[in-house]
Amino acid sequence: MNPNTKMSATATVGRRREFNRWRSPVSLGDIARLIACCLVLLMPLQTLEIAGWQIDLNIVLPVLAIGVVIGILLAGSRFGELPAIIISFLYALGSILCVAALSLEMSFLDGIAAVFGSAGQWALDAMSDGNNPDELVLTMLVSLLFWFLTYNAAWHIYRIDRVWRVILPPGLVLLVNMIIYSGRDPLDRQLVVFLLMSLSLIVRSNLENREWEWSLSGIRVPAIVRRQFAAIGIALSLLGLIFAWGVPTHGLQERLNAFQEFLASDPIQQMSELWSRLFAPIEGEGPATTDYYGADLLNLGGAVSLGDDVILLVDAPHSSFRYYWRSRVFERYIDGQWSPSADLRITDRSSPLELNMNNEVIGLRRQAISQHVTIVNANARIYYAAPQPSAIDGAGRIDLIYTDKPENSSMNVSVVRPLRVMKRGESYTATSLLSVATAHELRRAGTNYPDWVSGANLYVGQPNARIFNLSQQIVDAAGADNPYDRAKAIETWLRDNIAYNESIPAPPPNVDSVEWVLFDAKEGYCTYYATSMIVMLRHLGIPARLAAGFSQGQYDADIRRYVVREREAHTWVEVYFPGYGWIEFEPTAAEAPYNREGDNLAQPQNESADPQPTLSPTPTPTPSPTPRPTEEGIEQVAAQPTPTPTPTPRPNPSPTPFAVPTIEPPSIPDAPPPPLAFLEPLLLVALAMLVSLLILAIILLLLFWWWEWRGMGGLSPISRAYARLERYIQLIDIDIGSNKTTLEKRRELQQRIPAAREPIRTISDLYTRERYGDTSQGTGDNKRFAARAERAWNRTRGNIIRRWLRRLLPFSKRD
Repeated sequence: MNPNTKMSATATVGRRREFNRWRSPVSLGDIARLIACCLVLLMPLQTLEIAGWQIDLNIVLPVLAIGVVIGILLAGSRFGELPAIIISFLYALGSILCVAALSLEMSFLDGIAAVFGSAGQWALDAMSDGNNPDELVLTMLVSLLFWFLTYNAAWHIYRIDRVWRVILPPGLVLLVNMIIYSGRDPLDRQLVVFLLMSLSLIVRSNLENREWEWSLSGIRVPAIVRRQFAAIGIALSLLGLIFAWGVPTHGLQERLNAFQEFLASDPIQQMSELWSRLFAPIEGEGPATTDYYGADLLNLGGAVSLGDDVILLVDAPHSSFRYYWRSRVFERYIDGQWSPSADLRITDRSSPLELNMNNEVIGLRRQAISQHVTIVNANARIYYAAPQPSAIDGAGRIDLIYTDKPENSSMNVSVVRPLRVMKRGESYTATSLLSVATAHELRRAGTNYPDWVSGANLYVGQPNARIFNLSQQIVDAAGADNPYDRAKAIETWLRDNIAYNESIPAPPPNVDSVEWVLFDAKEGYCTYYATSMIVMLRHLGIPARLAAGFSQGQYDADIRRYVVREREAHTWVEVYFPGYGWIEFEPTAAEAPYNREGDNLAQPQNESADPQPTLSPTPTPTPSPTPRPTEEGIEQVAAQPTPTPTPTPRPNPSPTPFAVPTIEPPSIPDAPPPPLAFLEPLLLVALAMLVSLLILAIILLLLFWWWEWRGMGGLSPISRAYARLERYIQLIDIDIGSNKTTLEKRRELQQRIPAAREPIRTISDLYTRERYGDTSQGTGDNKRFAARAERAWNRTRGNIIRRWLRRLLPFSKRD
């Protein structure tokens, strides 16, 4: 073919493509790509919702829809990549702010103020080690993430056709979420849809590349070929997915173990703790550590399977004490899920780590016990200690609630974590204050509960009439007229009437989990026992919380240590008694009962209802040093199996509940607001706006410096002004070509930018003089010419930027 003919054909094809593009801006292929692209983005978002991320889809989905429209408009505009990113960022901030404000049940302006207030408070807590898992802030951050995923997809599909840059970012979000999530709902369907849509985008991209190459060669592609190619590509994609699903894997467990080791590394653990502090936790197992029942969420799920591996060796006085090795406590219970109520995190890098608790929290009838804990089989990111811990010989982070705000003199501790992950063989020493109160003393404790106890520790949500009726019938049948005897009566009833079963199925959806266990399943394991007892006590107005960690384990006389195995991961109940603090109860039938002195004695009938306990000072024993276990000793103990006791529950028929009115949980009286409290939201809004403007100003300054000075090093002021002129005109879509003379360029620019005719002439003339003329004048003339070029450039730049700003909106008319 003649080269001229070929060039003419190519030009004709190009003009035809451009004409067809404007004649039919939206084709069926574009719609198909848009649908596939939206599904690729929606699948990761759906997995976030299934995994329990505390995000509001009423905010994320509208932002995502706006992002699709803006992304397509920017991809079809004449803006370069950097201006398009800036414009997209500004639209993202405005869209998220407006949608979030409209989602709140208040006026638009009040909603804007509330959004800024939440963001400002979250930023303050983030910088001050506070706990603030604000769902609104997390929702806005997720919206911002998916906005840029949407913009990235639109740009790389409709602008430069880089399909892998569309698939990989949302695929990474989907993959990370599947690794972390460990709930009951599978994410396989979302993965299949994501892979299928991704493969269809790849097929479509390859087809369009081939069509373009064919069109350049003058080959016309029939529409039926496009449809057949797409159908065959999708069919092959389905076959590939089916084949990949059925391929056997080799060495998968080893790779999973290696990946879990990576997740247990210090940087990942610190990121996990930062996430749990600033964002609502998700339902996930996380890294492989010894943190059994130690995550930030605890769900009443299905069957559990625990092994026989040794997890901890604990050196503690072998006496009449009944030990638990506690990892953390949970106060909030909603719809089958436990979470902590801690609202602050304190980092203490000094050793020992002292937990300052006053008598109201800890009680005075306590005895100090020292424990030396050795990590045996896996890594640990939580300090284990007997309740209630008072000191640990290491640095760490404490999640807590201050009990006497605003003085903040004492803390109610939720969990204590080391600053780094503790490895196998490492050890630490903890001091705990164990209760030595007798049953007779606890019966006299009364019900004068402080406000910080009566909040989350009495909350049951919507009171359940069946649970209240059963609880009341149990305590009436036992003749229990004080909180301690009522707690013992419910504890005994659960041990006698609920069968222990680790293979229990998950509760049915939309059913109260505790009601299902008490009246339908009548079986469960420790978490179900403890949750049932706590909910029953709270219905009776007795504050209680869930404690998690390990039960005591088996005492090995040869090494003089308690050997704690994986199967002894456990949850139990802690009930608050004024003057004595949190007291442990054991409702699980598979565990030995927790008895105190006086439990087998009848309560005196003439006992006063609310006498104050006689508190004795707490003795502080000096622990005697004992030899530490060697590495060989640890391995020997870890290899020794210990028989698992199989309890024989004694099921009795459940009493028939009778109808009595439900009770509401006690409410906390609102404290009077401090003076000028109404200014706090305004100050937070002002601070958030100031921080946002400061960050935006820094970003704009950096972008201006990059655009103004990039590649200008070594140029004279006159050459720099001319180079900037050629760079800036790209913002307003002026291309003067590289084959024209300086005079021709000047004339065209003066025609295209008439408002800057004079400064453009000055810059052009000075550049021609410097480049081609006589430059032997003195230094004074050169400085004078450089100053003229700088002044002319400032005037020209102002005209170009004003013209560019008028073109920012994608909907505005081109000039």
